[in-house]
Amino acid sequence: MFKYYGQSDGTFSQAALFKRRKYMIDHIPYIHLIEVYNEKYFYDVNTNGIIHISDEMYDFLKNLLSKTSITRKQIGKEYSALSEECKSDIDLLMQKGFLCDKNENIIFRHPETDRIEEFYKTNLNMMILQVTQNCNLRCKYCVYSGSYVNRTHMNKRMSVETAIAAIKFFYDHSLNSDSVTIGFYGGEPLLEYELIKQCVAYAEEIFAGKKLSFNMTSNATLLTEESVLFLAAHDFNLTISLDGPANIQNKNRIFAGSNRGTYETVMEKLDMVKEICPAFIKKISFNAVIDLKQDVSCTSEFFMSYDLVKEIGVSGNYVDVNNLKELEQDDVPPEFYANSSYEVFKVYLNSCTNLLKGYDYSLYNFHISALHNQMVERNVYNKHKSCYDCPGGQCLPGIQRLFVNVDGRMFPCERVNETSDILCIGSIQEGFNIKNAKNLLNVAKISEDECKRCWCYKMCELCCGKAENNGKLDKGKRLSFCKTSRFSIEENIKNYITLKKYGCRTL
Repeated sequence: MFKYYGQSDGTFSQAALFKRRKYMIDHIPYIHLIEVYNEKYFYDVNTNGIIHISDEMYDFLKNLLSKTSITRKQIGKEYSALSEECKSDIDLLMQKGFLCDKNENIIFRHPETDRIEEFYKTNLNMMILQVTQNCNLRCKYCVYSGSYVNRTHMNKRMSVETAIAAIKFFYDHSLNSDSVTIGFYGGEPLLEYELIKQCVAYAEEIFAGKKLSFNMTSNATLLTEESVLFLAAHDFNLTISLDGPANIQNKNRIFAGSNRGTYETVMEKLDMVKEICPAFIKKISFNAVIDLKQDVSCTSEFFMSYDLVKEIGVSGNYVDVNNLKELEQDDVPPEFYANSSYEVFKVYLNSCTNLLKGYDYSLYNFHISALHNQMVERNVYNKHKSCYDCPGGQCLPGIQRLFVNVDGRMFPCERVNETSDILCIGSIQEGFNIKNAKNLLNVAKISEDECKRCWCYKMCELCCGKAENNGKLDKGKRLSFCKTSRFSIEENIKNYITLKKYGCRTL
């Protein structure tokens, strides 16, 4: 967060000062004003910077942004009435590249568009294999549950030939990567335990001499002593799907065909791991899906205090509403939002004070990591002079986590709809579809006019998965998320400012 206080250093020439002040009167700065607990800031769109300003400057800029209803003469009069200190601060900010107007000639084009084919040749670092589309559970909110468009559980499995070809493809396209990761995904991947063993043996053979790691996302109900010892011996990171205590877990995570809850089975499997391979517990983490009707305080307390799970990291995420056939927001009890906000508040409080013992394992810690990724790691520029720019939100498709489905088709990640041809970026057999990859990288082109007018386009988090609709990249679908996205980004900026002010340890 930028802070500029006090007067200028006195090095501005009178001509430069006059030019800047005339510019300020004649142009509307491309900024978004923010007020946090009676302190004033602006977000500078061109530079991606956040600046703490005085009340006097805030009021002036607020009037300036309403220039359609205020004359140039009035703005000049208001500028002249500013204190010399405020004028000096404005001069300094403009010298640093802030408070410039919008570049109307910006063309949306991702800066890596021409290099993506080169990246694919040798820079992959993670491949996720969908070894099966089947599962022994029928979780009610799962994207394959039938509640989502185009995705359902099927009996399709990845053949040994496809799996081996995929790993060889990964090897050939990761020569510049010092470390590589292979993930196993489903459905429930342990349904294909024998295939996974063959994949691991082959990968360890061809990646010899390079740092190789494995991970798996599993519901844990099919773990056996043999598979636990195998996963531990090959240094797997295991993510177990666990939503909380029995009443929460058994509400949504049920066995196929019986509607029986899975909580007791998962706890038995964790007990088994602790008994036969206690060191492997350190390689386990939990993924908890937060549906919009559960008692979140009960769930948080479970992960922080229940003996069997309290020392294991947990990452929470809300039910994915993208491509849901029916979204029953009206059925969400009002107390969910209140309780959820309170849990997030406690996480934020602990990040600044460390007063709440155990909150490092909170279900809601993902809010801190999300803030870090969006705010701390954002690029901050001098005035953006390039004619090319692009919104945030879209990764380099497949570079970070290339997803290969059971048929050997490749997708940007495991979260997108793998039944969509437009989201497919190639196949193991035919290689990368560069045209599709470039279209996904530049997905914001479909809403370019609207995005250019949006103050938070650089911080946008809408990826290509939020634009796909019935096999096409749909402008209306993408724009339908904009209001929620803008609100979330402004809240994140406010939270970032506040947490930084009070000494958050991770920001």
